Formats: sequence, C-alpha cells, structure tokens
Amino acid sequence: MFIDPHVHCRDGKQAYKETIAHALSVADRAGFTAIFDMPNTDPPITRREHVLERLALAKKTNSPVWYGTYMALTADNKQIEEAVTAYNDIGEVVGFKLYAGHSVGNIGVTNESEQRSIYSRLRQLRYRGVVVVHCEKENLLRPGLWNPERPASHAAARPPEAEIASVKDQIDYALDADFQGHLHIAHISVPEAVEYVANAHAMSRTTCGVCPHHIIYDALRMEQSDGLLYKMNPPLRPQGARVRLLEQLRDGMIDWIETDHAPHTLEEKLNKPHMSGIPGLPFYPTFIAWLRTQGFSGQRIRDITYDNIARVFEFDIPPRVAQSPSDETCRQLAQEYPFDPYKDVSF
Repeated sequence: MFIDPHVHCRDGKQAYKETIAHALSVADRAGFTAIFDMPNTDPPITRREHVLERLALAKKTNSPVWYGTYMALTADNKQIEEAVTAYNDIGEVVGFKLYAGHSVGNIGVTNESEQRSIYSRLRQLRYRGVVVVHCEKENLLRPGLWNPERPASHAAARPPEAEIASVKDQIDYALDADFQGHLHIAHISVPEAVEYVANAHAMSRTTCGVCPHHIIYDALRMEQSDGLLYKMNPPLRPQGARVRLLEQLRDGMIDWIETDHAPHTLEEKLNKPHMSGIPGLPFYPTFIAWLRTQGFSGQRIRDITYDNIARVFEFDIPPRVAQSPSDETCRQLAQEYPFDPYKDVSF
C-alpha cells in the first residue's frame, strides 16, 4: 500500500543503471501502490515530449504499480510555461523538481534571483501543484574538501549549513512570491532544517520527507572500507542527527518516507566519478516493519507511507491490496542491484 514519491528510474542513456520496467517490477514485488520518478535523467525531463516517452515505457510494462513523473524546472520562462501546461494536461505529471544546488545531473538552478523568479512565474501561471526541492545552497558547499581516499570527507564537502540555508531560502522565496502551490523539501537530513519546515506549516503549504538511509546510518559508515558506496547527496550526517530525525518522524514533524532510490554501477561508485546515490526500493518494507518496533502507531505508519503523500499530491487511486513481502523477498530484490546498502543492518 506504499507510495514512494522519490525514485530515479533512469532509462535513456542511463538504462544500464536502472529502467522504468525494472523499477516497477521491484516496486510491485515490494508491495507499492505507486512510485513517482525524478527528472534528472539523461536527457532530463524538461519537455512534454520527454514525459510522453517515459509514460510509453511505463505503459508497456502493464504494471499494477501506478507510475508518475516529475518535470524539472529551469530558469527559462518558456520551459516553465510548457511544464505547467503539461501538468494541467497529463495526469501522470505529479509535480515539478527544482534543484537549488547541483547534484547528480546538470539541471541545478543555483542563482538565487533565478530561484525567486521561478516561484513568481509559477504564481503568474496559477500553478497550484507540488514543487519538490533539492536543498543545498551552492555557495556554502566545499567541493575542495572532497577526497575519495577519505570517503567521509564528502560529509564535510556538503555541510549541514548548506542544507539549512537553502531550506530557509526556498521557504522565504515561496512566501515572497505568494506561491500558491505546495513546497516540499526532499530528503531532509538535518534536524534544524526540519524545524524550519515545521515552523513554516502555519504560513504556507510546506512539507518535508526523509530517507531511510539518513535514519539508519551516520557519517561514520563512510569511514569503513566500503565507504564510497555510501556517498549520497545530501550526505550522511553525524549520529545525533539520525537519532533526532527518527524522533521528528515519529512526532509528526517530518511528513513522509521517500527512498531516493538511485542505483549506480559499482564502477561508478568506487571509481571516478564516484557517483552519489544508493538503491532504496527493496529495503523499504523492512524499514517500515522496523519503525513499528520504534513506537510508531499503525496510523502514523499509514500517514508517512501513504495518506500524507496522497493528500498533498491529490492522488486518488486506492491503495493496492498487496501482501507485505518477507525479509527474504526484500533481500532477494536487493540482489538485483550491484550492491545492497543495507546488507549489514540488523533489525
């Protein structure tokens, strides 16, 4: 019955990493009702034609899992207008993604005046849907600190203050523009940033989501021999952060779980360009089962895996009646990827 609103299905020039067909197959066996695909593909999903190509691939699978996709936002007014038109015309366009800092792909909009103008343009076009933001403030990143011989240096190269500042920026820009849509902060990883979002609830339609890996692991994981496998954006944080994130998720300050499922090959992880991202779909059911042992009520589990997401995205397809997969099934699904980032986790 789960919805994962943050997956990277790849395809196109990146089909060797993941495909819509395979991601939907894994999601089906893991018990998902729907997955929403991110647009930093190659080529990126910025045009209506890109959306239609991906929907055709999804349709060929005949999967019982509903497939939706985001479109990326750029600073080009004509592209934004085309995106809004596509959103209004095509039900499978679930919203837009804004990369306020560069991550995987090259579609970041890092200029702050351009970020402001995007919210203003969306307001002019009367867009009332969801904008999901990758929040890392570019001028606070420290790429010079990254040293692949010390994988944990990635956490210093993309410090917590870059996320906190960007979250504050995006909330302020949306409010200043009188943005009428819904602002969602993706893969939040810093408790102080969560507090900004919680305070913004009273002023705007704002939510945030957290990934299992930011609750299960901390930056010390990257100091082990396979630390390069755990490189991701935003990076793993200090131990105290993950403990607090779990509390915030349980207390209702974080709105839902999202996997940020992002497979790469072992070659890309362990060697240049040392890509950021890990698989997430196979592990999701086991993580949710673990949350039940951490004081999460049945209703809270439903809120963070389905109800809150369905409400924000106005998703009106009923939950699938699917048997929850066993831990063994989840392990088998993980073996379909180059590495299993949760193989050493004991629940």
